[in-house]
Amino acid sequence: MVQRMAEAKLTRRILLLALVARILVFGAASQGVFLIGEGRTQSNLAENLLSGNGFMLSGSMLHPEREAEANPMFQKTFEFFRRVDGYYGGLRPDTPTMFLVPGYAVFMASIYAVFGSGNFLAVRGIQLFLGLFTVLIGFRIARRFLSGKFLAFAGIFMALDPFELYYEAVPATQALFSLIFLISLLLSLKLLEESHSSRSMVLIAAATGFAWACSFYVRPVSLPLMIWMILLLPFADKIRQIFSMRRKRKNSLRRTEVFSMKGFSYSLVVLAVFMLLMLPWGLRNRAICGSFRIMPTQGGVNLWEYNGRIFTDHFENEVKGAKLLYGGIRREYLNNLNSPELAEFPEFRDESEWERDRILFERNTTFMLRNPVLTLRLISMRFIEFFKPFPLNSFSVLYTLAGLLSFFWILFFLWGGAVRCCISKGAGGFYIATGVAGYALMHLLTASGTPHRVAIDYPMSILAVVGVQYSLERYQSWRAARNA
Repeated sequence: MVQRMAEAKLTRRILLLALVARILVFGAASQGVFLIGEGRTQSNLAENLLSGNGFMLSGSMLHPEREAEANPMFQKTFEFFRRVDGYYGGLRPDTPTMFLVPGYAVFMASIYAVFGSGNFLAVRGIQLFLGLFTVLIGFRIARRFLSGKFLAFAGIFMALDPFELYYEAVPATQALFSLIFLISLLLSLKLLEESHSSRSMVLIAAATGFAWACSFYVRPVSLPLMIWMILLLPFADKIRQIFSMRRKRKNSLRRTEVFSMKGFSYSLVVLAVFMLLMLPWGLRNRAICGSFRIMPTQGGVNLWEYNGRIFTDHFENEVKGAKLLYGGIRREYLNNLNSPELAEFPEFRDESEWERDRILFERNTTFMLRNPVLTLRLISMRFIEFFKPFPLNSFSVLYTLAGLLSFFWILFFLWGGAVRCCISKGAGGFYIATGVAGYALMHLLTASGTPHRVAIDYPMSILAVVGVQYSLERYQSWRAARNA
């Protein structure tokens, strides 16, 4: 009872700290401090939804008003978009699109319906408000693995994480995705760790499937973590025993079946709810392209952006950070590529989004396989881009300091904390550690960067604090033994 009251008091303090931080950030956002970024694309999709045009991008997006005053990179980018008649090279304007999933555009459209079309400040404000719930959910996940001063430390980080605050102030998918993604993780942990009545577990399983479906509609990258949870769930009882510090003797281990039919039934509930919610999207896409599909058609473009594009003329006017990271490897390999023609973006004309996606995916996977050493080196570059604690482009020194002070320590303690969670925190610890590893690896193989990483900042911080706690405990034991 005393512990619950203490944790409730700590929760209120963490949320108050998070509220103050978000009020300050909203004040900065109201002064135009933060970029709009991909928000313009999502905003146009939202406006078309509101006007009854459906989920599509307007052709006017290929002719931005500010192009004349923009830098050479911006101008060349839109010349390229117009030449191939595709935003980002793949998103066809003035036609129903499958290039993006619709969750965030629907979110923006609902805000525009209340506050007026194009009201980016309202979007920022609501995202910052929802950020309080993101902190609360992250803190509830942390409570499953930490307590006392270590829980407080993790909570303070979540309340003030500058990367999460930044993306809550930017009209882009990251903030909404972080919230729904963490809700999905928390519900998944409940399924993996807790013992409820069968009826309660069925409801939790249904809610978990619903949450993962919602997260998919914002960013499909959540799909592999849902699949991993579904695969683990039938083995959760055995994992709880094997990876628990309180596990019993071998004879008791034999009494628990390796495969649980009850866990398998919960996996089926999660999958059934998820697929049911995918039906409208899949059927809509079937009407467009002739086949049932739920995945967006941007995978091929992403592969080209992070592999082939580096060795084409599109990279010449790239931003400073990209040149700093990839400039050396570009110079080294530019004239030593196998099948260099595969690195070029095809001169598309009237091809559909799904045809472009198929062609780009095939070309770029072939390019990567024919240049295996280069591919491994690009993955190492993406490792840097994914885990970097500060921006490589030109930003205020405050951005660099915030990243170093808040995130740099995570890189030291994350790995040990992940191992510790696997062996001492039960099925939930095993899932969080392996899920974070899988999420990171998935991006290292495809598309990387801070915007892709921010959703796992909170889980990584939990793993890192577990590492800090274990390191301090071992240090104290070493000092006690030395002084004995």
